[in-house]
This record gives sequence, structure tokens and C-alpha cells, in this order.
Amino acid sequence: MGKVVFPFDSYVSPLYNASAKKVDEYILMVELRDVPYKVCREVSVPSNLYVGYLGEVLVIAMGWVNYHLHEISKDGFYYMRPYNMEDNDMLAYDEDKVRDAFQYTVADLVSRKGSSFELVYDFGDSWKHKVTCLGKRKRSGIYGMQDPVVEVLSGEGSCPPDDCGGTYGYRDLLSTMADSSNEEYESMKGWLQGVWGYGDFDPLAFDLHNCRLRVDDYQRLIEEVRRGLFRR
Repeated sequence: MGKVVFPFDSYVSPLYNASAKKVDEYILMVELRDVPYKVCREVSVPSNLYVGYLGEVLVIAMGWVNYHLHEISKDGFYYMRPYNMEDNDMLAYDEDKVRDAFQYTVADLVSRKGSSFELVYDFGDSWKHKVTCLGKRKRSGIYGMQDPVVEVLSGEGSCPPDDCGGTYGYRDLLSTMADSSNEEYESMKGWLQGVWGYGDFDPLAFDLHNCRLRVDDYQRLIEEVRRGLFRR
């Protein structure tokens, strides 16, 4: 039987490299740096997951809205999506140090326990995350169309709201919301409720169920789009 080609394969890459001879599951710890409270997620990812999707699912798992750009870097190399590589902003990068994120997999980034790389989300606010491999284990089961290949195992803390001004702006936000007498308290509360839907923002809160739903929905959407289920 020949290779199965889905209608949108020319536009939407598969989640993972199905031709990989050996596939393990890597346990990754994603930690947001330079924030007052611990914000982290522990995730299981297959070693053959493309780096282009790894960045997306980690951003979503952390709780970011994901409408800003992000990049993954390690050992001086930057892993980016092809259309980002054609942007004028790429002039700031050494061409030899930029790699197509859909030509490399998780196994190319983290080959052993203790390996790490950096994930930056939103180049304006510059949210920096350290991603560390906690270990690996044998893959269990066979991935199918409706089976998520990335699983959120645990986590701590609430992700800061997008567009709050980076680590310094986030500290100001927390300080403002801790003092109802602050002259900016009402406007900040209105912004959190009106823009992001927070009734009360709790920096220590974490909902594993909702986190898993976001990541699972994203993975299924990619597979459904690849198979042309949304064509007119």
C-alpha cells in the first residue's frame, strides 16, 4: 500500500514524523521564568512530534491565547515555521542559525534527561520559558486520528494574561489587584473581566482538566483540517 496523502498535506503538516523508526515518550517540564509565582506544566510528548507543533502545544498548555509569535531556541539555533522565516523581521537573525521547525522533531532537541531549550512567547512582552526533559519512557498504544499525541500530566499556577506588559507589567497587575483602594484597581479589574473573562484572577490557580481540553482540541483540529473535514 502506498503512502496515504490527505488533501491539505501541502498546507498543513502532520503532527509528527510517521516514518520515524523508533518513538519514545519524553516528559518535559515547561517553566515560565521571572514571575512572582511558579507557573509550570509537565507534559508527555512523542519523540517524533515536529518542533513546529511542539511550540504551539506548549504555548497552549501554559495558558497563553496564542495569537502572538513564538520561537524555540537551543545551542544558538532558532526553530521557526516556514512563513515566519520569510518575514522581514528575519533580517535580525543569522540565516545559518535558523532552522525550519517542521524539519526537526522533539528527539532533535532533547536526547536525554536534563536536556533543555528555551521557548519565547510574544516578542513584545518577551515571556521566556525553560523547557527541560525529565526523562523518557516507552510509547504506549498507537496514535489514531482522534487520539491526542501530547498529554498534559500536571501543572502549577495560572498563566499571566496576554498583553499585560511582560514580567514587569504582570507584577504591577498583581500589586494593583491586591489593593482595592488603588486608583487603577477598577480599570484593571474591568480589563481582566472584559477582555479575558476573569471574574477573579488567581495567580495560584490551575485547572488540569481545562488545560488538557485546550491541548487535545488543538491536536484534533490539526488532524481534521489535514483530512479536509472543513472543506466547502
